[in-house]
Amino acid sequence: MGKLHDKTVKKLIKEKPSVRHADGNGLYLMTPKRGDAYWMLRYTTPATKLRREYTIGKVDDWSLADARDEAAKLRLAIKREGADPVQERQKLNQNPFKTLNDLYADYYELRKREIASHHKEKSLYEREVAWRIGKVELEKIRPVDISEILRDVANGYDDNKPRPTLSNDLMRLLRNLFDHGIKLDVTRFNPASPFRPRDAGGEEKAANYPMNEDEVTEFFTKLRVIPAQFSRENYLACALLIATCTRKMELLAAPWSEFDLENRIWYLPEERTKKRRAIDIPLTEPAVEWLSELKVRSCGSEWVFPARRISKKARTPHVCENTLNHALKKLFEKRLFSFDKRRVHDLRGTARTKLGKLGFDDNLAQRCLNQLPGNRTDRVYNKHGYFEERREAHEALCDWLAPIVRGEVRSGE
Repeated sequence: MGKLHDKTVKKLIKEKPSVRHADGNGLYLMTPKRGDAYWMLRYTTPATKLRREYTIGKVDDWSLADARDEAAKLRLAIKREGADPVQERQKLNQNPFKTLNDLYADYYELRKREIASHHKEKSLYEREVAWRIGKVELEKIRPVDISEILRDVANGYDDNKPRPTLSNDLMRLLRNLFDHGIKLDVTRFNPASPFRPRDAGGEEKAANYPMNEDEVTEFFTKLRVIPAQFSRENYLACALLIATCTRKMELLAAPWSEFDLENRIWYLPEERTKKRRAIDIPLTEPAVEWLSELKVRSCGSEWVFPARRISKKARTPHVCENTLNHALKKLFEKRLFSFDKRRVHDLRGTARTKLGKLGFDDNLAQRCLNQLPGNRTDRVYNKHGYFEERREAHEALCDWLAPIVRGEVRSGE
């Protein structure tokens, strides 16, 4: 117990008999003639043996008990870690990243160079984090703040439905964000580091449900006869996603400038791929035929799939990332198909599975999906693009797919 008491503190502040009043263990009550009374800790730096004075805070904001607790924490850090509170405060004051929003702005610039889906992460941060703790100082954010956000998203809040998968995405985003802060030396700990999927949305299973041959036939047969519910553009998009083995937005956000239909090549640049890896995709005759039809349907647009509605409020000049998802979801909700619900991404899995059944080895099939097989050393030294080998694989894939898409093979045959 220190020398001071709450009543004594009030009396000293009122009378101001002197500037400095010792409580013990280096903690002092400071009562300057001008200005507010405050708490100060005197200590000696372990490395340089310098005497330092560190202001804890004003008496109006810190009670005697709180000041003693803070002083004890500081003394422990000085003794065990060799910390210098004055030096650390100076560094913090020079730090341009005061709040979580400040840190995220820097992290976002990094993510823009790393992944194509950086805009999704930004949207998630702004919807679920920024308005809650975005303006809070980094050092004041605690694990309980993270837990509250993750549970709200996982269980649902206000008018939002439970979104367990999104909660897991958010958990990973926050962990990486605070790790970024530690790397920059702007925060000392990561309040999101203890959290795992069980603390957020629960363990996830890889969601990949490729269609078999009969399901693919039924899929295109039934879609072809309902153009009012599933447009021709959507129909051709599904066919091309299988034929080219690409991801949804790699196709739906593609400009015509990437395509050389005469030489049957799609030059997909690295900035539009998930792993920032450019690839030249060989186009089969059926794929060129479908793209040529889309060229006519795009009515002079620079985009293969231009936005369906011309509006100043349109987020993108090409179709929205949810357009195809919503169109398929509605049909599965109406039980149009005899098999279970599939997502747009399952078309890519369907292509990968069929390549395996056609006899192409895993390494080549992975390269068709722009995934690099082998170990890291092999990926560094082997720069062969396997273009002709991949062309053969895409040709075989379309030899099976094209008759189905054209309606030459019907469901049940």
